[in-house]
Amino acid sequence: MSNSVQSLAVRHPGVSYALASTLFAITAISPTPVFLPVVALLACIRLSAFTFINRPDRFVHGAAQAFLVSVAGAATHLAPSLGALSTPSTSLVILSSIMLFTSSLAFGVVFATSYAVRSIHKPWAKLTLLPAVWASAWGFVSYVSPVGQLVTWSPVLGLGPYLWVRQVAGQWGIDWVAAAWAVVLSEIVGSWVVGHDDQEGLLVDTEPLLIDHGQIPTYHSIETTQRNSQPQTKSKSSAGSRDLLILTTGLLLLILPSYGMPPYLPLPVNSPAASTLNVACALPGPPQRGHGNPSLKDYMAETLKLQSFADIILWPESALRFNSPEERESAFEEIQAGLQGKRYVGIGFEDHATSERADGQGKGYNVFALIQNTGPPILEYYKRMLVPIAESFSLSPGNGTPHIVDLTVGKHSIPVTASICLDFASTTTFTGLDTRPAFILAPAKTWHVGVGYAMWEQAKARAAETGSTIIWCDGGKGGISGIASGSYSEVVQVGSGSWSKKIAFEYPFDSHRTFYLQGGQITMFAIVWAICGLGSFGELTVGRFNGRWLLALARRGVNVVRLRYVKRAEERPLLD
Repeated sequence: MSNSVQSLAVRHPGVSYALASTLFAITAISPTPVFLPVVALLACIRLSAFTFINRPDRFVHGAAQAFLVSVAGAATHLAPSLGALSTPSTSLVILSSIMLFTSSLAFGVVFATSYAVRSIHKPWAKLTLLPAVWASAWGFVSYVSPVGQLVTWSPVLGLGPYLWVRQVAGQWGIDWVAAAWAVVLSEIVGSWVVGHDDQEGLLVDTEPLLIDHGQIPTYHSIETTQRNSQPQTKSKSSAGSRDLLILTTGLLLLILPSYGMPPYLPLPVNSPAASTLNVACALPGPPQRGHGNPSLKDYMAETLKLQSFADIILWPESALRFNSPEERESAFEEIQAGLQGKRYVGIGFEDHATSERADGQGKGYNVFALIQNTGPPILEYYKRMLVPIAESFSLSPGNGTPHIVDLTVGKHSIPVTASICLDFASTTTFTGLDTRPAFILAPAKTWHVGVGYAMWEQAKARAAETGSTIIWCDGGKGGISGIASGSYSEVVQVGSGSWSKKIAFEYPFDSHRTFYLQGGQITMFAIVWAICGLGSFGELTVGRFNGRWLLALARRGVNVVRLRYVKRAEERPLLD
């Protein structure tokens, strides 16, 4: 079985890699990418790149493989994409374009780095270049994309012992670890395939299966080359093996912190070091006629039921629509009149009352407002990332960043902020905060259970990066609602149906930001490239001077000591 797989990879590398990458892509680039399939897919692409990088038909093989991967990715996104727009044909065109773009970008990154390492002489730089470029590429795409992380190949499931990396380095760290393991895997598999026993004469007069960055000759000339340059080849091979071992050891060491962390369990509500907050999500069922959206009356009926045991009651995204300032103020007054005591209600609505703007676009906003029984809204937030076409044609994006307000609940003051649905797909939504909020209110409204699950995973990712607890309230059909934090997450409700939950949080609350929030994307960019550059610098120093500079430094130190001793001896008086 082993020999047959090796023979297939050697005899038909194009078909082998295309088939393997297509199979891996089904789970790797789904709406919720899984860690191990992403690693396997990236390793397969890297092997393919080294196989065809020097061949005249490399563009044909690369394009065909990228097309098949994009088709597999489109198939996994097909069901949730068809309901995104009113016309399925438009959805298919947009989906195909996105999948082709992301696949082309991924293959372009891998093939470009495979070509670039041919001119790099340091094994460490060869191994760590792809992880640095990979993390940087998807970090940039996430920053400029209108749907953020939803179009990337960044893993969100199956992180296992690397889950803690997200709390420190965000998605950049996860992407770097995935690409680094892909490098290790491709090096091991490549050596295994190249080491195939050539009993059938498959390797005679063929191109090399793996081009070792321009240094490995063709198979029929290996024996001659080894006789001519055996010492040099062994030296380079040992250096490469050493660096591969160092990289593998480093990746394994990154697993250890997960074993020293406390278990992923919620904080006990009766803990002496904690306080509690009662939260609720108002999700009324569909109207009796079976179509349309719940009305203000429906949401008020649910709110009146929930306020007896909830401090904060959250409504989903776009629960209401206001076409005039008078309509909005009247609705706020009706809501406030029904609140008892210190209760807070978070309302998601489309505001077309202020749509007449100076630029003449005449579009409304997707807004969240947190109100209490009297006074103006305590917190307002305007959605910044609108769903392309579905929302962007009728609404304008907000340009303000989330800000924190302190809510008084009982005897405690709790820092709270808010964001809306698709904004959680961006890794930079909360990097502008000066302090860490205890809770993030998150109204959402998705159109398919697959999209709802993908956004729920994005909310969990932002919770880990910020170190905050997110109250996720999805009013879409089949939407997922729950509580997400860096240490614990729970799906409370799927679909319509109001719910409430008592949450314990540490008190006094530590408002210091996480490392990722403090540094943001610029710091992560510097770190991933420092791993590549500093390692190569150290390797270059050791390789160039071969330790002689250490010997010279030691000799100079000895000479200094001797000189001081001689001076002291000369300064002593001849007679005591």
